Amino acid sequence: MSGIMDVGRGPAKPILGDPCNGCGYCCAMEACALAREYISADIPGPCPALEFEGGRLRCGLVRRPSLYMRLPNEWADALLGSLFAQMLGVGKGCDAEDPGRA
Repeated sequence: MSGIMDVGRGPAKPILGDPCNGCGYCCAMEACALAREYISADIPGPCPALEFEGGRLRCGLVRRPSLYMRLPNEWADALLGSLFAQMLGVGKGCDAEDPGRA
């Protein structure tokens, strides 16, 4: 099953700097700059591109951008997904502040 889900369905948030585990906390707190630019500038709350699959929450703009924006070619999905992953620092570790810590 795949689709937009609430962050409570994913694993617990890792400590800031630890490897990402797909908890979705960062995207559930607010939409990133890419989502605000390519989906809508007025996104309140969780990112609409937050997708749940295989017990993890993932970025839809990285996985399949064509679902969220108009792309001119089929091959643009892979190209943009890779570029967006790089821009977001996917695989670099958790970058969301821990809840309750400033």
